[in-house]
Parts: sequence; C-alpha cells; structure tokens
Amino acid sequence: MSKVFKQDQAKQCEAWAQLGAVKRSQILAAACDKLAALSEDSIKATYLFNHLLAQAESLDTVNRLSGATGESNDLYLAPRGKSMVLGTESASATAVLGQLVAVLLTGNEVILRFHQQQVCEQAIAALQEAGVYPGVMSIANDSELTTLLHISRLAVIAAAGSLPQLAQIGQNLAETDGILTQLVPVTDLEGLSQMFAPDYLERFCSERVKTVNTTAIGGNASLIELGMG
Repeated sequence: MSKVFKQDQAKQCEAWAQLGAVKRSQILAAACDKLAALSEDSIKATYLFNHLLAQAESLDTVNRLSGATGESNDLYLAPRGKSMVLGTESASATAVLGQLVAVLLTGNEVILRFHQQQVCEQAIAALQEAGVYPGVMSIANDSELTTLLHISRLAVIAAAGSLPQLAQIGQNLAETDGILTQLVPVTDLEGLSQMFAPDYLERFCSERVKTVNTTAIGGNASLIELGMG
C-alpha cells in the first residue's frame, strides 16, 4: 500500500509541475479568499497573493536562444522539486501563506511546517478544494527541525522568521548531506519586502535549456550547399 501511495504521489507531483504556471495560478486564485481569511491582515494577504499570481505568465515564458544552425535552444523555468515552507514562532501567517502560494505557483511539491497547526490544516483543505492535487502538499510531523532539514532531496526551504533564526537554519543546512538546498528567507515580517523582489519566484525554479535538432535527414548537406552557393 505504501509503495502504491508513493507512486501515486509522484505522479501527482509530476502532473502539477507539468500543468504550467498560468493554469496553476487559476487554481490557486480560487483558494485565495480562504487563505487570506486565515492571515492576520486579509487585505495585505490578498495584495500579496495577487502580486505573486500576476507573474504566472512570465514563469511560463520560453526564450529562444541563438545556437548552431540546424538546432533550436529554448530556455525555460522548471520547478526545483521537493520544498519546505517553514514558519518559525516569530513568523506571521501572512508570510507563511504567501510562501506556500509561491512554492505551489512555481510547480513544486511542498511540506508545510508552522506552529499554528489549525492554519496549516485549513490552508491545505482550502487548496485541495480549489483543485491543488492532494499528493503535492503535506504537513510536517512534530519531529525536531534539525531532523526535518535532513529530509532526502529537499531542494528548497522557504523560511520566515527573524534574521538570527534563519541564520541558524542556514548553518544547519550547510551541515546536511545530499543535494544543495536553496534557502529562500523572509525576515521582513511586516513589509514582506523580500516577497516583492523581482527575482523572488525565480528562486523556486531552475533554468533549463531544451535543445532540438531541427535539421531533417540530408539537411546538413543542403545547408552546406546553400552556404557555398
């Protein structure tokens, strides 16, 4: 049963990643009112969510790069992978929920850890009701934070808290083995300025290049012939 569950979860995570940011933003938008109601300031939360979701189209943009004759090279953004949204005791629900929206918008799987358990449960329920695939989201257990940071293949940690708290998290991450985990911090818990930075969402993505050989059989010879004409 466990193996079947993991296979189904992996399929849901892959499907969510392949959905595209615009489609994901439409699903997330349906949950924003309920998410905003869970925050300390629903107006600020709604403004933040709308700002993030408005960037969906740019996340789906594919840029054609110059390359050798006979091939196309397309640069695009892809999800980094398994991520954790981590709110310390000093974090606001608005910051945590904003990071949750950001991680999901960029197509990543998310593990949510926040001391306000009811906020976590209601947020996940609202997102599932809106159409986010259940296998994409989970709530962390009560394990020690240092234990959770060693989760296998954790690609991103979106953490909200004070500067000393996040500095300690960064130090703990530096001592873990495995892949390099990106720390995306939010320390401005009042203005949330980091979440309005132009490259904020890109930190949850990795750049990839798709190269396609566009030359048909014999095409190289034709190109050479034209070049020598």
